[in-house]
Amino acid sequence: MSSSDTPASLTEDAIASIRDNLDEVAERTATAAEASGRARDDVRVLLATKTQPAERIRVAIEHGFTLIGENKVQELVSKADDIADLDHQAHLIGPLQKNKVNHTLRHAHCIQSVDTLELATKISNRLDVLDQTIDCFVQVNTSREDSKSGIAPEDAEALISELRGFTRMRLRGLMTIGLPGRTPEEIRPSYTELRELSEKLLTSGVMPAEASELSMGMSSDFELAIAEGATMVRVGSSVFGARD
Repeated sequence: MSSSDTPASLTEDAIASIRDNLDEVAERTATAAEASGRARDDVRVLLATKTQPAERIRVAIEHGFTLIGENKVQELVSKADDIADLDHQAHLIGPLQKNKVNHTLRHAHCIQSVDTLELATKISNRLDVLDQTIDCFVQVNTSREDSKSGIAPEDAEALISELRGFTRMRLRGLMTIGLPGRTPEEIRPSYTELRELSEKLLTSGVMPAEASELSMGMSSDFELAIAEGATMVRVGSSVFGARD
C-alpha cells in the first residue's frame, strides 16, 4: 500500500499533520541524542499507538517509523491484520497477563513488560512449544508507584539472573515508565535510576552486553529521558494528538 492508497477516511490534512509531527519528533530526538554525546540515530522512536486506528498507524509506518507499541494485547491482536503487509515491529509495552501470552506471541516482536519470574516462565514455556524466540525488556518500577507495573529496582538483579536461563527470551534491556512530574527535578530521578541500574548490571555481567537498551521517556519528557541515556523513547500524543 503506497501513500496514495491511504484509506479515504483520513483527510489529506490529517495525513500531513501526522507526517509533520513525525518529522518534528525525529528532529527533536536526533538533537537530544547529539546533545547527550551520541549519534543522531542512536535513539529510536517507538510509536505508542494506544487507541489509534490502523489507518493512522499505516501513515506512520509508511513514513518510515516502523516501531509500534501497544499497551493492550487486544489492540495488538485486533490491528495486526490491517498492518501485516507493512514492514514493522510490534512491541507490547503494557502489562501482560499470563492468560494472554499465547495471543501476544503470535503478533509481538518484543515484550517490554516482563516483570515477574512467573510471567517469564509462562512465556518461555510457550516459546518452547512454538519453537520460537522473542526479544524482551524487564520493566522496572523506578517511580515506585503502586499503580504501575514493574519489578522494584532492588529486585531486578535476581529476576534478570533467572532470565539468563531462558534461552528463547532475548533480553534487550530495561524499561520504565517515569514519574509523571511537572518539573525536570521531579521526573529525572526515575530515568537516572534506570540508567544507573543498567550500568551496574552490565558491568557486573548479570545482564549480557547486548542487553544495553533503555526504553524510557514519553511525549511529555522524552528529551529529558534521552539526556539520561534512553536508547528508545515511546511517543504517542506528540504524533497523533491527545487520545479521545
